[in-house]
Amino acid sequence: MFAVAALLGLASLPAFAAGEVVAGVVITLTGAPGLKLAGKTAVKPLKRNQFVNEGDSIITKAGEFAAIAFIGGAEVRISESSTFVVESGGGQKPTQLFTTIGKAWTRMLHGHSGIRIRTPTAVAAVRGTEADVESNERMTVKVYEGFVDVENEHGKQALVAGQMTQVANAGSAPEAPKAMTDADKGTWQDALKAEGVEKQIGRLQNEADRRRSLELKTKDGKKIKLNLEKK
Repeated sequence: MFAVAALLGLASLPAFAAGEVVAGVVITLTGAPGLKLAGKTAVKPLKRNQFVNEGDSIITKAGEFAAIAFIGGAEVRISESSTFVVESGGGQKPTQLFTTIGKAWTRMLHGHSGIRIRTPTAVAAVRGTEADVESNERMTVKVYEGFVDVENEHGKQALVAGQMTQVANAGSAPEAPKAMTDADKGTWQDALKAEGVEKQIGRLQNEADRRRSLELKTKDGKKIKLNLEKK
């Protein structure tokens, strides 16, 4: 980026590194969750209204929670003691997160959105729904509204509202869906109040558009339009 600036005599540079693809925006926090940027080892404090890029990791400890809205139209609330990697979500690919240890609640902000949550044991494809996905020794998926497909190389189960399933390990197929009891239903996500989501989605879309096509001004006043979209 600095070499380009020197070559073209640019008066300004974008406030993001080349190749970064914005995927989500933080809409609310509890405690002090951390953010590990793609390719980095240091963990920095996650901030409200902060943009999250593909490859970044969201990390929560005990008593910490975070809610993120993704450009594809999914809201994800991350529970305490969790680590989620944003694998995709800022381009043409569907939003996908990966976790080894963690719990997340998802809500779709419009009928065409969806999200995939990948774990070492299986993948949960959430479609137009509210669902709870947890990964620890095993994977547990609970559906509160809509549909979720849980699949690995050993099998696939289609869940509807009021059902749940588990996957014992990477060598086991997802169990047949069963009805959730009141004791099975999670409530932790209700305490994480996400406000102004639509406004934040608008900010997120504007930021994505800005990064894909950036207009810069040279020192002599000329304007140069750069296509920065990641192929």
